[in-house]
Amino acid sequence: MLLTALISAMALSLQFPDPGTFESPDWKPDFTPPQEVELGETVAFFTHASRHFDPLAVTKPAVERVTATMKSRKWTTIYLHDKYNSSNPAWMYLYRDWSPTAYVGSDVGHINMDFSKVRHVVSLGGYFGQCQRSTMTDAIRCWRRDAPKSDFRVTQVVDGIFCVNEFMEFRDPYYQKVRDYFYGTLRKRHPKAVIPVSHTLERIETHDQQVDFLCRQLPPVPSEVNVILDLDGRCETVQVSRLKNAATLVLAWRTSTDLLKAERPEVAPDDVVRRRLKRGLSRMGPMPRR
Repeated sequence: MLLTALISAMALSLQFPDPGTFESPDWKPDFTPPQEVELGETVAFFTHASRHFDPLAVTKPAVERVTATMKSRKWTTIYLHDKYNSSNPAWMYLYRDWSPTAYVGSDVGHINMDFSKVRHVVSLGGYFGQCQRSTMTDAIRCWRRDAPKSDFRVTQVVDGIFCVNEFMEFRDPYYQKVRDYFYGTLRKRHPKAVIPVSHTLERIETHDQQVDFLCRQLPPVPSEVNVILDLDGRCETVQVSRLKNAATLVLAWRTSTDLLKAERPEVAPDDVVRRRLKRGLSRMGPMPRR
């Protein structure tokens, strides 16, 4: 009896999609070739948002909220699947809405599409340090290729991205607090549990420490653009281009409930000097690199 009850509880905890959603367990999306996808001004990329990588589905509420927000405004939603990974079938993904603008096959989160109209990318799903980072890196590359004179914004949805604390360092003052939560709570529930980036941020006491932690994940950015960091509306210029009329890249972090709260920040050259004086140059120059 006890074993039967335990198995039933485990099955319920998985929260499988409605069986009527699919014709068979082997259902696969109708993938659109990347070159045929038409992107709008604002695009959300959901990178491998799957229970295979997030067994406790801790990022599922954010995935559902962002999907609903994008669909309500008729904005572009792209579901990226690692279609060649047989251990991560389509039914394991965390969507409630299974009708995106397009399903696109994406190995390790990479994308290569026409970004000539894109001005704002919303990024979530996937590992903070790998697949989701690949999507963000390629989005910046596609912007510089297709619309280099236009400003560009990347918003990472912190409660919709998971990690395993790969960017924490032993000397961080929050190291033990985050580690205790990760192993003492999440990993006790599932041996392969991941932690949402938002849960890490909640355990980091100061804004500066939060920004420094998030910066460790950022990819290198072009030197010819201005760069502004925007965490919850608090903006800081970290790179100023020497070129006249240079484009500006805003790297933002939001939760799924306030991802559209944003004003166009102004480039503030003095921020760069203050940042260097306050945080030193031992680990970062004009832009943090890892």
